[in-house]
Parts: sequence; structure tokens; C-alpha cells
Amino acid sequence: MKKLPYLALLVVLLQCSPNPVQQDLLNYINVEMPKVATLESEAVTAYASISGENYQNDSIMYYTITETVIPKYEEFYSILKSINPATEEVAALHKEYVHAAANQLGGFKLILEAIEKQDTNIITQANEDLAEGRAMLKLWRADLDSACAKHNVVLNNEDEK
Repeated sequence: MKKLPYLALLVVLLQCSPNPVQQDLLNYINVEMPKVATLESEAVTAYASISGENYQNDSIMYYTITETVIPKYEEFYSILKSINPATEEVAALHKEYVHAAANQLGGFKLILEAIEKQDTNIITQANEDLAEGRAMLKLWRADLDSACAKHNVVLNNEDEK
């Protein structure tokens, strides 16, 4: 019977010990992601300003993608790829994000090629790549939210990406 109190103390200590995935998620969200958030936002906002309902002509689109969207997105992507989460669970989440960003970057580059060649087939492929990248980003966010819930990490700012 003497061992029983020590076992109870051990269980309490284990429950109070830091969860490595929780710590990695906190670092990922609060330290690593802010390093890239502004660049990604600037690139995506610039693209939104010249696409869809905001489209004016190919030359404005080409110039904006060449001068703003791709340089900012490439910088974002480079920094994003350099992030190395400490745990397998967060690393798997991060890999989803990197893959989605690669699709987005590829889509932006294809738009330039489509404009240069005036090829509607290429623009169709570019739009598909961009749509797939957006879908993958939504999946990443859902997986991030799920991991946060699982490891008791509360996101205070719903605008975080």
C-alpha cells in the first residue's frame, strides 16, 4: 500500500508536465507563422486586386504578378520551407502548408506563362492549381484547428493563418 501514494503523485506530475506537441504548436503559431504571414497576405492581396472581378487587362495583371505577387510569394515560400517544427505531428501539418503554398506559387507562375503565350489552356491549369492550393490551405487550417483542440491550444485570433 505504500506505493499507491507515489503512483498517484506520478500521475499528477505527468499530467502537469508540458506536452511537446502543445509547446511546438504554440511556437509554430506564435513564433514561426508570423514570420511569413505578412508576405503571404501581401502577395495574395495583390493578386486579388487584379483578378476575378478586379481584372482590367493582361498587362496590368502581368505587371502586378511579376513585380509584386511572385517576388513576395517566393520570399514567403522560401521562409516557409525553412521552418522546422520539433514534433512529427506539427511537422506533418507544416508539410501540408508547404505543399499548398507550392501549388499557389506554381499557379501564379502559370498565369504569367499563359499571358505570355496567350494560351487559355494554361490559364485553365493555373486556375486549377490556385483552386487546389486554396483547398489544401483550408484542409491545413482544419487540421491545425483539430491539433490545437487535441492539445489544448486556444487560438485567440481567428484571422491567424
